[in-house]
Amino acid sequence: MDNYIIWFVLGLALAGTEMLVGTFYLLVCGIAAGIGGIVALAGFSLPIQLLAAALCAVAGTLWLRRNPISRPTGPQSLDLGQRVEVEHWKSATQLRVRYRGAGWDAELATAITDQDLPVELYIIGQRGNTLLVALMPPAA
Repeated sequence: MDNYIIWFVLGLALAGTEMLVGTFYLLVCGIAAGIGGIVALAGFSLPIQLLAAALCAVAGTLWLRRNPISRPTGPQSLDLGQRVEVEHWKSATQLRVRYRGAGWDAELATAITDQDLPVELYIIGQRGNTLLVALMPPAA
């Protein structure tokens, strides 16, 4: 079996595995194997094929590290801005709320000094299993 066939099969296997795993590093290695196959098809020796594939893999990996895949910015939680009902107050900033039919520990962003404690608050964030709440919903 010729070297270029081995390179191309390896490249396709790596690219196919990337679809299952979801990292772009395997795709870079698959492309590097394809480059090795092209170099083999051009008639270069095995050390040159390995060098070309290695250089392509290193260059692609460095490029991926410098240019990360863009992720959506901003809040990802669908709970932000949702209203919660206060079950009871533990302290000026710690309380228990009801949200979606379940009880949650919550922390108020700013302490309330008024005697009239609110009955409804809004989710502005989450820290672990503790909801961060405020008097007003977060700005959109």
